[in-house]
Amino acid sequence: MDRYETFATWIFIVFGALIIAGLMAFAITTTDKPAFLFALASACAAFFLGFAVIFDQPRLYGLILFVSVALIAASITAIVT
Repeated sequence: MDRYETFATWIFIVFGALIIAGLMAFAITTTDKPAFLFALASACAAFFLGFAVIFDQPRLYGLILFVSVALIAASITAIVT
């Protein structure tokens, strides 16, 4: 694998598996439906980050990363409130 594919793989692992799955699991255990849906939408957005890296689309990468981080923030806000 070249450098971009390795970076894309780490994006899948870090965002998808660790951060967002943890938010989803916490939302399920606390039965917080809006927080779960925000975390699920963030996971779907983060999934496409790897493809933006592989196809060398830096503007699309920035846009999707912003959307994913905003959805994570919305999920955390829904848990806190």
